[in-house]
Amino acid sequence: MNTAEQIVSPYGSWKSPFTAELVASASASVGSVLVDRATNPSRVYWLEARPSEGGRRTLLSKLVDDYSDATLVEHLADPRWNVRTAVHEYGGGAYAVHNGRVVFANWSDQGVYLLDTAQQGEPKRIGSMDDRLRYASFAIHESGKFAVCVCEDHRNPTTGAPAMLVAIALTESQEPRPDVVLFVGADFVSSPAMSSNDDIAFFTWDNPDMNWDATTLRRAHLLLDRGGLPIGLERVGVVAGQTERESIYQPRFDSEGTLHFISDRIGGFWNPYHESAGGEVVLSLAEPMEAEFASPEWSFGESTMQPVPGGGPRVAVTYGGKDGQSVLGILDAVTHVFEELPTPGWSLMGEFQFGTTRSGEPVLVLVAGGPTEPPSLFTYYINGMTSTRLSASSSSSSSSSSSSSSAMADEMAGFVSVPRTIAFPTRLPPLGDNSTVAEAYAYYYPPTNRDYSAPTGELPPLLVVSHGGPTSAAHAVYQPKIQYWTSRGFAVADVNYGGSTGYGRAYRERLYPQFGIVDVEDCCAVALHLSATGLVDRSRLSILGGSAGGFTTLACLAFRPEVFAVGASFYGISDLEILIKETHKFEAQYPVHLVGPYPEARDVYRSRSPLYSADRLACPVIFLQGLEDKVVPPNQATLMVNELREKGIKVAHIEFEGEQHGFRQAKNIVRAQESVLFFFGKILGFAPADRVEPAVPIYNE
Repeated sequence: MNTAEQIVSPYGSWKSPFTAELVASASASVGSVLVDRATNPSRVYWLEARPSEGGRRTLLSKLVDDYSDATLVEHLADPRWNVRTAVHEYGGGAYAVHNGRVVFANWSDQGVYLLDTAQQGEPKRIGSMDDRLRYASFAIHESGKFAVCVCEDHRNPTTGAPAMLVAIALTESQEPRPDVVLFVGADFVSSPAMSSNDDIAFFTWDNPDMNWDATTLRRAHLLLDRGGLPIGLERVGVVAGQTERESIYQPRFDSEGTLHFISDRIGGFWNPYHESAGGEVVLSLAEPMEAEFASPEWSFGESTMQPVPGGGPRVAVTYGGKDGQSVLGILDAVTHVFEELPTPGWSLMGEFQFGTTRSGEPVLVLVAGGPTEPPSLFTYYINGMTSTRLSASSSSSSSSSSSSSSAMADEMAGFVSVPRTIAFPTRLPPLGDNSTVAEAYAYYYPPTNRDYSAPTGELPPLLVVSHGGPTSAAHAVYQPKIQYWTSRGFAVADVNYGGSTGYGRAYRERLYPQFGIVDVEDCCAVALHLSATGLVDRSRLSILGGSAGGFTTLACLAFRPEVFAVGASFYGISDLEILIKETHKFEAQYPVHLVGPYPEARDVYRSRSPLYSADRLACPVIFLQGLEDKVVPPNQATLMVNELREKGIKVAHIEFEGEQHGFRQAKNIVRAQESVLFFFGKILGFAPADRVEPAVPIYNE
């Protein structure tokens, strides 16, 4: 439709093909990619989260060079099976595969199960068979006799869920078989990797640090009994992290036994390193780069670096820069030569695994996406430097075929907003007339809909999105949850406030101990910057965030009430003091860095908590909360809502049965998305084209 044929309608009221149902289906993500390198490197496995099935994660596989789905298999179709672990509450690393045998954690009981994909039988529970033990980060020994994994012990509520590295025999038994404890002594342990000569590497860290603050990389040798099962470790030593304060991720052994890993020890950026034959830590690049080759490990199983099979010191890596683009390449850790590989404009890459086609050609299997296509499963032929889609995410198609995905892309042409990176001025604390001026970053999405235009002279409303974490990042990748807004006439600013990752340690530590100050300043600064440049309507600035981003949203509304007209909090924090008292082990000491030691800094916790400044709120808010959330207790939303109701401010409060931290059920994702649109329409003065049923109850309306 050309401009003359467009329907003239106010921003916010445009009809869009990006429905709430499409947003929900986009949550059917592809992830946790693994290749069975032991005996069948031509088969790739992955997990698919299915909102339509209550958010459960099922296991699928196919051949790496099958682009017709002829070899596609769903291995755990029965809804009883949900491949998901509760370790650290965020999970990840919930399965491993070797010779067609899959060991996995099942959500309902957190038990460890063994599935033989060559047989028709059901998975069998193995190991200790104790529901109070949780397992993650599985790695199977090349013999296939046992798996090494992380175990989180919840048998004694008074001990704080100690973490261990354990070995589990991969044999079926009618009786429980105790785990073999390989390592204890740190608050957290992660990412075991084994070499062909039975060396093992893993990293650990202790409170109050998070793993992006400081970790220790350890290396040892497995002691095996005559039957080839582990009985312990010997020659346990520290490779890195003992004398340097550094964050170390992704230990990997190459085909020659060299240990590779990623660290931010030089310059504060996560760069690739390796251990020399003499035990020295060596930068694998020719010189340090101000680029991130990894991201913070909120969950197990991250993979942005993978040794090339049979390639000696060569590793596949990816890195991102401030412009939002990502680079893929092969790095020779000895010669320091980096060979950049061409990509079709990907801005996000991960889940690296190497496979082999049926003709014997090596391929990198990865999940990748860009501004106009959702993250999908690809194979990349490193010799021919070409990529092919292997499986599309559900947000682009109900089929996995690349042709169906292309058809969907054509159908959405003209409705997809392409972001651009913006840098904007902000202030660093202490805030005041003499504050230091600095730079922060965001992705700006203009309103985009080929069928509509706005009345002459009207500026669009702005939605500021504050990501969770807060040690996380926004990415310039296709997201229906953003296109939902831009295709209806909203401009969106997806903010990487100070404290975000992707810009080095100094940038992410801007938030230490300034949570509730730096993030708030940056979110307000980007909104005012965009309105000052004439891109958005100053009177219709809105903000939305989830979890830690929900806290930032509420803090913006409470402490900078002059900026925004309306806000939406998804399972957001309103009382920092309750969070440090009630949250789970993984984040129990996180607020020490973000705010300060407790109870010594109790006054700071209360002064930055929106709950205790609810009297300063001057605009409406909608709260959306899962009732089984163990990360952000549901009572935080209830307390805030009660304060606003008493003050007479318009407020909506929707609670979801069966949801935890982040909504996984399709019906609830749809309800949440439509409810926020309905609420914003009521406050900002537009009538959505969508019919929302049932209507959202608004207090004090």
